[in-house]
Amino acid sequence: MSGEDERREFFRITDRIPLEFRPISRDEFARLEDIIRYNSTQVVDRLHELYFLEDQGELKEATDQIHEYMRMINRKLDLIIEMLGKSSAGDSYVTVNTDVNISGAGVQFACETLLKEGDFVELRIIVPVFPYPRITCLCQVVRADERGGAGPRRCALKFMVINEKDRDVLVNYVFLKERQYLRQKKETAS
Repeated sequence: MSGEDERREFFRITDRIPLEFRPISRDEFARLEDIIRYNSTQVVDRLHELYFLEDQGELKEATDQIHEYMRMINRKLDLIIEMLGKSSAGDSYVTVNTDVNISGAGVQFACETLLKEGDFVELRIIVPVFPYPRITCLCQVVRADERGGAGPRRCALKFMVINEKDRDVLVNYVFLKERQYLRQKKETAS
């Protein structure tokens, strides 16, 4: 490979990120494509928006503030219940509980599920920073460990369909984690 072919479009990090996936057919990929491409993440809570409203004096009543806080707590509890329990979409989703290597272009992880190169996958990622956006994207398997026997296999998925705002959220998360890593490295060196 030449140096030009080896350039990456996005930075990569390895981190423990909650994600789940399910293999899908080509027909289901086509059906979900526009839905995912044109619908941005569903943010679990918007506490920062509440603070902005307080600064502008738009939330004058204490009951309005309490109501907003209760709605945010409800959404957080729903997220916790969903993460700890079975997926609300059914048993077809596989949860990944290991470190993942992620960038704005794709994700790589180890899993027990047998995936083959060229397979299509619906992937859900919860970015573990406030306000915990839940990103759904469609991927294609570009590399899969073909070794036989039991044990986890390494799989690399390329994001084929992802909302650009969602990709920006992932890229910002990667930069945040990279800055934290460099800061820690600098602090330990001095």
